Amino acid sequence: MSGLRILAPALPETLADIGFWPDGDVSGARLRGLSLSGEDRRECRLEGCRVESCRLLGCDLRGAVFRDCELVNCDLSGCNLRDAWFLRCTLSGVRADGADLSGARLEHLVLRESRLEGANLEGASLAGCALADCRLAGAWLTRLRARDWRLERCDLTRASVVGTPLRGQDLSECGIEGLVLSESAAELRGAVVSGLQAVELARLLGVVVR
Repeated sequence: MSGLRILAPALPETLADIGFWPDGDVSGARLRGLSLSGEDRRECRLEGCRVESCRLLGCDLRGAVFRDCELVNCDLSGCNLRDAWFLRCTLSGVRADGADLSGARLEHLVLRESRLEGANLEGASLAGCALADCRLAGAWLTRLRARDWRLERCDLTRASVVGTPLRGQDLSECGIEGLVLSESAAELRGAVVSGLQAVELARLLGVVVR
């Protein structure tokens, strides 16, 4: 995406179908249609797995590791993913409203057509990441440690980006109404916006446009 070099997940050619989420590490498996609520899965490790249509509502996944994984049409709403590590992963059609991803490490990750409204990514580390067609309204994207990343056609309405430099980001196709910035709006230096967005941002910063 947009010239980024993002390594794709390296999944085994054959995956073992598992009808439950086992304790301990999971490798080379397909987990499909599972439903967990509020379970403690701290520091679990999934490697070379495909997770499909699973509902993990409000689960404790602190420190979890997802390595070479695909997550498709899963619901992670309200999950605690603090300090989790996603390495070479693709997430599509994922819902993670209100999830806590603060301090998480996201490396070589593609997140597409997903919803993370009100999610907390404060202090997360991003390297080689693309977020495309995602709903991030009201999300906390504060103080991200980010490099080689792209936001494409994302809804950032009322999202907070305080302390996260957006230099080089093309926001012209993103929704940025009510974007929360620091007082100096330094986060927007070097970002690309449309003419209409520039007018809205000028008003936000107290500039009178005639």
